[in-house]
Amino acid sequence: MLMLCRTVVSVAGPAMIADSSLNLDVASFGAIAGWGTAGNLIGKLTNGVLADRLGGSRVFIFAIGLAAIATFIFGTLSSNTAFFALYFLTIFSKSAGWPSMANIIRVAFTNDRHGRIWGFIATSSRISSVATTLLLSSLLLVLSWRGLFFVAAAIALLVAIILPKFLNRENTSAKNLSRNSASDSISDLASDANLDSSSEANNSQQSDSYSHHPLTDKDTFAALLHFIKSPSFWLISFGVSALAVLFEFQVFIPIYLSETFDLQPSEAGMASAVFPIGCLIAVFSGGFIFDKLSKKSIISVMGMTLVVAVLCLLSLRFLGTVDLGHQFEFILTMVLIFVFGFAISPAYYIPMSVFAIRFGGIHCGLLVGLIDALAYFGAMIFDFIGGEVANKEGGWQDFLLILIVTSVIATVTMITFLYVDYVKDKTNLSA
Repeated sequence: MLMLCRTVVSVAGPAMIADSSLNLDVASFGAIAGWGTAGNLIGKLTNGVLADRLGGSRVFIFAIGLAAIATFIFGTLSSNTAFFALYFLTIFSKSAGWPSMANIIRVAFTNDRHGRIWGFIATSSRISSVATTLLLSSLLLVLSWRGLFFVAAAIALLVAIILPKFLNRENTSAKNLSRNSASDSISDLASDANLDSSSEANNSQQSDSYSHHPLTDKDTFAALLHFIKSPSFWLISFGVSALAVLFEFQVFIPIYLSETFDLQPSEAGMASAVFPIGCLIAVFSGGFIFDKLSKKSIISVMGMTLVVAVLCLLSLRFLGTVDLGHQFEFILTMVLIFVFGFAISPAYYIPMSVFAIRFGGIHCGLLVGLIDALAYFGAMIFDFIGGEVANKEGGWQDFLLILIVTSVIATVTMITFLYVDYVKDKTNLSA
């Protein structure tokens, strides 16, 4: 539902720009995306702390409801300033999702399953991105762009109303079991989600690994100081920031395809689904693979996928300088965007998520929020600059050049982080 409320803006983008009653172009659409990313930034700084204190499940459900309401109001607006404000609120709500899930997973699962569980949750996110992109693009054939927002808001609000009752019912039937052990089943995840709001002491009893964590007895400020003194924190933050910029490409993909290949808005939206499909396939298998690989092997695998991402962007830019035939170029572009999404997803989702739970302990929501806030600060800057650059004549080539440079930075930084993490673990084992 959170992905639905986010995806509707990118799918509706070409139709909004084509609407003569609006004063929108690629630059102003980039500004909308930028204000949304600003909402993500602010949300990550606040919602992580709220999830740690109030419980992941409570914050998660509230976020869905608020995102639904903001999405509905967005569909009634006409001025750019109003678009900025409501999309800010929508993505502010969405930003609560990952920190909330970090708390739910910390309570419900043991360390040796975190990679596959994050892979499962990331798969859910990617399935949602694919399904909502295809659903909304199909609806755009029969509805106006405003209709998309109303449909998305109605579905999300319905789920926000139903979900608490489902969680409460699951909690009643499985409460005793969830207190005894950290279960690896999805039904127990639902029941434990409600338990995570009771107290930090009860949460830490779910696993021995957290009862001895250095941050178990620390307050928020002490945890914050612990994070910012760690080189690993800054490396993963900088790496994820670069990857977040690469992920912002998905917001522009429908417009990029529409303007490059003269597609209708609904056709561009459907074609853009190749990106989340690539992400979906990658994270579905990535979590299981991550758990089975040694830390040394992870460095090579993640590094290789990020190099592939750089090559995809270089190839997309090359296609803009040659004439290989309209149909062939379109098919090749689809393939490259698919592989690009596949290549960057594991590095974006899994290392940071596993690191946050292991390093953050009971303050994992705060840590996820901090890392994501820094990431979305970089993405926000790119949204504003990227929109302005793409709006110029031949601007998509320069747009891709920015992504290429960012992709190289992401590759170097993430490999460095993984290597430092590997050396640190090896040193601890030796000690």
